[in-house]
Amino acid sequence: MLIELELSGLASTADQNDRSIVILKEKGGDRILPVMMSTRRAVSMMMRRQIPLSLPVAATVADAYNLLLHKFDVTVKRIEFTGIANGVFLCKIVAEREGQECVVDTCQAHDALVVACTSVCPITIDSELFQAQYMRKTGDKSFAINIDVLTRKMLEDALEHAVATENFEVATQIRDELARRNQARNPIEDANPYAE
Repeated sequence: MLIELELSGLASTADQNDRSIVILKEKGGDRILPVMMSTRRAVSMMMRRQIPLSLPVAATVADAYNLLLHKFDVTVKRIEFTGIANGVFLCKIVAEREGQECVVDTCQAHDALVVACTSVCPITIDSELFQAQYMRKTGDKSFAINIDVLTRKMLEDALEHAVATENFEVATQIRDELARRNQARNPIEDANPYAE
């Protein structure tokens, strides 16, 4: 079963690596999904959501792609979160042309979200994936996110902090996650080692 999400807001991260968290909220619910991306891209995407441009204006690369899709009668139907690998959410983009469904199977969530904002299409996630990845409230103003949504740099910084504060249980969990990531292959990283 697919759950529809909507862009809810933007939060900064504590690290100094130009990363932000885009907050997606369950439509009609309270659960939220954090997606890490560069601050520049996140702000641009949130601005696009607030100020939709009508065709045929192309103010950004995403607008130019949207114009191209429109010219060739391709309609983006939805984006769908499909998994997470090495701290990067993966999505597929479902489109339609001449009554035929076409799918881009694997792209990074931050790119798919830009497509969703530009094409004004639904953002969806499988209910099991959402159940595993949504942010849990741990206090009045605090939330916990799963370790697998953190970037490698964030994990390395957290490991350094955990060792320095002698929190060896957390250090072990982080070390195990880093080791797991070294073993796993990410199709996006394989295709583009320079990806953000």
